[in-house]
Amino acid sequence: MHNLSFNNIFNREPRYKRANKQDRFVRNTTNTVLAVTKYSTESRYERMLKRRIETAPYKILDAPGIIDDYYLNILDWSENNHISIALSDTVYAYNVENKKVEEIYTSENDQYVSSVKSHNNILALGVSNGKIYFYDMNTFKYMGEVKTHEVRVAALAWNDNILSCGAKDGTITNIDIRSFKPTNIYTSHTQEVCGLEWSKDKRFLASGGNDNLINIHQLTHNIPRCTLNEHRSAVKALAWCPWRNNILVSGGGSKDKTIRFWDILDRKLEKSIDVDSQVTGLKFSCKYKELISTHGYANNNICLWKASSMQMISSFGNHDARVISTAISPDGRELATVAPDENLKFWKLYDKPESVACTTFGFR
Repeated sequence: MHNLSFNNIFNREPRYKRANKQDRFVRNTTNTVLAVTKYSTESRYERMLKRRIETAPYKILDAPGIIDDYYLNILDWSENNHISIALSDTVYAYNVENKKVEEIYTSENDQYVSSVKSHNNILALGVSNGKIYFYDMNTFKYMGEVKTHEVRVAALAWNDNILSCGAKDGTITNIDIRSFKPTNIYTSHTQEVCGLEWSKDKRFLASGGNDNLINIHQLTHNIPRCTLNEHRSAVKALAWCPWRNNILVSGGGSKDKTIRFWDILDRKLEKSIDVDSQVTGLKFSCKYKELISTHGYANNNICLWKASSMQMISSFGNHDARVISTAISPDGRELATVAPDENLKFWKLYDKPESVACTTFGFR
């Protein structure tokens, strides 16, 4: 390695006088190290084979007062790294970075919180009396409320300024949070709506109900685009594939015990896998293109699958009761699960990648 010198870089000598015929402006750098950095020549498949799956939680927090109800959605991991959890009548926010806990909301008159869902800095809370409350996640201050139903709201899903609210009476109401007013109502379910998920491209809303149906809605149409009716039990677990916008994955309840892949554009079932357990949650992990499923009766565990083939990679993380709700971190590296065993558990899906450091750098 040599010090930088402009005389070494620019050469005024005529080209015909240079015996080694160097470049007119820059000297030859053959056999000279300019930079050295870390580089892996392993294939993605080889890295996956060597990957270590953490089968024990790295953190467990007490969660007293969890209601043992399959239909509720009481756990959320926000974009600003807050975990919101509903413990019966009270909602708490746990700051993952500084470990602080804030009490956000407590219901009155023997009501309980049946759903939580965040978007940007807004947290929506569904309550057993049919009301939806909104809170600012930066300040934890109350923003407003709206009453959408006369029965509990167990499922919530965001599409920018629109919040979709699924209720026990089978209806889904879309609320524009800029005015806190309903825009339209879907009435295609005959029993409680327990699963809601907007597609990544925001075109379709998938709803799962206790009537064993999945309905695919569009924002401006009150009639479903299609209805999927092959599950034999309630459908709570829904997830859209991040790298294939038209693929929806669903999980059935205790009388069904299957995970199914649907092509929404072609309106057909791609594949079905019997998992021998109630499916309570589904999440995609983009880094390795994997699917995470959480379960109730009889295994109460977490399963990691290769999404393309549904080959099981690992089964781990047993709770002492069925997993009620699941949330994944904004960076996709961690998973949180909660169960009526009153434990909120945190799991590592994969480690944070090492920073690439330049170890040598110089000119000639």
